[in-house]
Amino acid sequence: MILKLARIIPLLMKTSKIKFKYLMGLWKILPEYPNPDDIIYEISLYLMKDGRPNGDFSEQTFNSIFGKSWRSEKTGSVISSMIQSGTIEETEKKTGNKKWYRIKENPYYL
Repeated sequence: MILKLARIIPLLMKTSKIKFKYLMGLWKILPEYPNPDDIIYEISLYLMKDGRPNGDFSEQTFNSIFGKSWRSEKTGSVISSMIQSGTIEETEKKTGNKKWYRIKENPYYL
């Protein structure tokens, strides 16, 4: 799986923008985890693996990436602040009462 991703990532992501901590797989053990950069990286990686790079995502995507308890953890407050600041913006797309989001300026995509 890692070898497969190693071949795909350079085609879809600006590898020069990927921080060393992500390349080494260390970001989750650092004391400042999660920060907005971590959230953007994890969403970007998830969407790339899901075949929709730089696409829209819902709160269900947050559940898939961060687990169902993300709202009650530090992750929830970081995501909320990112939505409030406009780093993550709500899109016009609606599916029932599900809200959809997009990363406003994603540094990782070509």
